[in-house]
This record gives sequence, structure tokens and C-alpha cells, in this order.
Amino acid sequence: MKKIPIIMDVDTGIDDAIAITLALSRPELDVKCITTVAGNRTIETTTRNTLDVIAYLGEDVPVAKGAVKPLVKEAKISPVTHGESGLGNAVLPHTDKKPIEADAITAMREILENSPEKVTLVPTGPLTNIAVLLFAYPHVKEKIEKIVLMGGGAFEGNVNAAAEYNIYSDPEAASVVFKSGLPIIMCGLDVTMKAYATADDIERIRKTGTNAGKFCADALEYYYNRYKINSRLPGCAVNDAVTIAYIVNPEIVTAKPSRVLVDIDGVKSYGCTASDFRPDRDRSLDNALVCTDIDREKFIDMLVCAAESYK
Repeated sequence: MKKIPIIMDVDTGIDDAIAITLALSRPELDVKCITTVAGNRTIETTTRNTLDVIAYLGEDVPVAKGAVKPLVKEAKISPVTHGESGLGNAVLPHTDKKPIEADAITAMREILENSPEKVTLVPTGPLTNIAVLLFAYPHVKEKIEKIVLMGGGAFEGNVNAAAEYNIYSDPEAASVVFKSGLPIIMCGLDVTMKAYATADDIERIRKTGTNAGKFCADALEYYYNRYKINSRLPGCAVNDAVTIAYIVNPEIVTAKPSRVLVDIDGVKSYGCTASDFRPDRDRSLDNALVCTDIDREKFIDMLVCAAESYK
């Protein structure tokens, strides 16, 4: 089987951890490296969580530490959303593993330059690392197959009415990425809010009986209880894992082309991913596929299978 080479770029909280678990379980994927960025929590916490999750799963993937703050503004973390540790109710042993010496940008550059085939980038946090990579080493664009990102929303936000958290955390970086000319698949709130796990789904994952199943269920349980407070959903959105599901099985996701512009000038709309679907638009300016729907049952089946695969 010819594997799909990917680099994940994460700010490991609950849904990033589920995305990592799913990615490392899939035989179709070759995870070359996982880079970290400040987002849900500080860079120290997101990096520690990433190392601990990988070690707990019994995997060995290099981790490179990335940006400590956005391009032009101060970092603003979300300490409540993902719990004190960033992993909800899950308690993982701390591994002795350390990040590699190379920083995230250097690690991505070296992998891309040395890869015999194009590599897919999978950022599930603020896009700071990806923007710096494209700024500093524009020649690596020719080695990037596409960027499958979790962020944005064509029709809604979650920080405010217009902006989603990952994009809002560093809109200037997001603007660089969306203007890069690279193929972009935007797995934003339009699709991820349909990729939710109910209490029954979480129990299915727990009943796999594996360490991975317990870890994922414990993490998601916290998320689920948070969502019950102020969400209209019957479960918790497993946002970041949608990127991996798309790469592995794009048929379960509905996506349509659009021109996406990131607002870096507005006040009420700062961080908005304005998505143009007008039938009479200039389609030569389209720069992204915007995901709008997902087969939720098949998505949950993928998460259950992932948990089962770690014996």
C-alpha cells in the first residue's frame, strides 16, 4: 500500500488528541512529524500533551516545538474549554521523550525538501507555523500536496458571530495561508459541528476495552459535559479529527469550492473566513474547498475502529 505522507501541526487539546489517535491508527497514512503551536494552551502544554499522547499510544513519531505566540498579537489561550491539563478527564503518564532539536519550521522544511513525493500538511490549531514556513521557505510550496486544516466557518463562528477560534487566534497567519496559492481544504465549523459524539458514541469508544479507548472516552467525556452547558448539539464536536477523516475517506465529507478571504481589518468581523459561494463569482479566484457536511455515523465508526486498533 502506498501511504499518504502527512505532517500534523497541532495545539493539542482534546480534539487534537483524538485526531492524533485516528491518524496514527490508519495504515494509509505516514505521519512524518507532528509539530506544535500555542493555541488551546501554551506551547509548553501543547507540546507536552502531544508527546504524552504519542507515547501512551505506543507510537514513535518525532515532535517539533513551534510558535509560542501569533504573528502580530499576544497569545490568548482557552484554559477552560479543554480542562486544566488540556486533555479533559484523561490522565496520562508523562513520557521522558523530548521534542527533537529542530524547531517546527526547520523540521517541516527538512522533511519537505527531502521527501521524494509531495506531503499533505494537516494543521488543527492556529496557522502560525504554516504561515512562517511559507514566508521563510517559499520554495517548499512545490513539495506540498495540499493543506487540510481545521479552522474557520463559512456561516458561523464560535469566538463571536463571525470567527472560529483557530483562525481568530492568528488571522494574519491564516490570511497568509489562504493567499498562498496552495490547495486548501477547510474543515470549519460548518462540517465539524456535524461531526459530534453523543454519550452513546463515547460509551462505544470506551467499550473497545483498549487503553486508547479509555483515553479517548475520558477526554471526550469532559468535552461532552462542556458542550451540554451552552450548545445546541446532542453531543460534542470532535472538530480536529475531521481533517484526518477527510484525508482517509473524502467520500464521507461534502465540500464545495469557494473563494475564502480572512478578515484582518474588521472589528466585529476580525478573524472571519468570508466564503464566497455566489454562482456568478469569478471562479478563477477560488482558493479552497469548504467542507459543509459529513456522514456522522461513518465518522464515529472511524473513531471506534481507531480505538480498537490499539491492542
